[in-house]
Amino acid sequence: MVATTVGVLRETVPGEGRVALVPDLVPAVGRLGLKVLVEAGAGEGAWHHDAAYSAAGAELTGRAELLLHADVLLGIHPPTGDSSLRLRRGQVLVTMVYPTRIAFLVRQWADLGVTSIGLDLAPARLPAAYPMDAAASQGRIAGYRAVLLAAARLGSCLPPWGTSDGLFAPVRVLVVGAGHPGLQAIDTAHRLGALVHVVELRGPERAQAVALGAELLDLPGLHPVDDDLALREGLEHRRSVLRSGVAAAAVRHDLVLTVLDLPDHEPPTVLDRDTVATMLPGSVLVDLAAGPGGGNIEGVGPDTVTLVGDGVTVIGAGDLAAGVPTTASLAYAHNVLALLAHLTRGGPLTVDPTDPVLDAMVVTHRGTVRHGPTARLLAEATAAAGLP
Repeated sequence: MVATTVGVLRETVPGEGRVALVPDLVPAVGRLGLKVLVEAGAGEGAWHHDAAYSAAGAELTGRAELLLHADVLLGIHPPTGDSSLRLRRGQVLVTMVYPTRIAFLVRQWADLGVTSIGLDLAPARLPAAYPMDAAASQGRIAGYRAVLLAAARLGSCLPPWGTSDGLFAPVRVLVVGAGHPGLQAIDTAHRLGALVHVVELRGPERAQAVALGAELLDLPGLHPVDDDLALREGLEHRRSVLRSGVAAAAVRHDLVLTVLDLPDHEPPTVLDRDTVATMLPGSVLVDLAAGPGGGNIEGVGPDTVTLVGDGVTVIGAGDLAAGVPTTASLAYAHNVLALLAHLTRGGPLTVDPTDPVLDAMVVTHRGTVRHGPTARLLAEATAAAGLP
């Protein structure tokens, strides 16, 4: 597959200010032999104006022309509705896909002959994929913002200011899940002077959490595992053990951040309403896993703030990275640039699904849904409907 033109889509999701490519990186894309088209107004939400794109060498155009002429489409979120229907055979779509959430749209792309690549699916085990990992870059921003968001509502200051005899004890922070957002939350809270504990079962993440200054909390009945797959399998029949262990730990902390998210599965509930109601007065909980399908804290949805019990604040975080569109856009644009450089590698832009880096990232290609969990969801839906 040869492509010479990349198009930057203007995001249409309400409240989304990020853009997939920033003006400063347009020349770098050009040096890969690619022409850059930008939908007018695409960068306005991150204060990247059309004039800056023009000065950097990009060509401004409308959405219809962009969809028609771009060989590669760049976005934060996948296009939906009429824009999705106007994608064409052989076109490459690069976004954060989260394919199991939009399985039927993914099927539509396959039927249209679109190649879709998820920057949220970069395989973390491969160092070559790390520069393309948007889940990591956006997750780190979310973890940082979560600590600041909680600190603004907490009844105590995170730094233990006081006299030399320790008038004020440090704030006690519990982080449940040490993926990218959790690790950044640990680092941020620790740098601000908090005493940080972490609940994490995956071996590599445990080591990173300790290196960042956290103390591990081992829960009775749960043992360390190697990776996400082992974690998911290990929790299949031990959810109640996890919940009781986290509940016992949470009530001893001032600030709790939950960010336990299992790939291609709904996040497990680790705290129920009754436990939250017994938290220390003035404490704060932030659920970074909260989404339309639920989160780590029972009954919490995204972009919500609820008061429970004796002044306990529960925050459903939503997409925190979107709240700092300038920084988040720059980070995401570097992920995009790394992917484009990998696809070109000194020659025409080529998508090779057998490439170890791309294998996990290519969701649809040549009429096929390649992402295993999404393909299974579609097969189950087809069978349930009695279709061949």
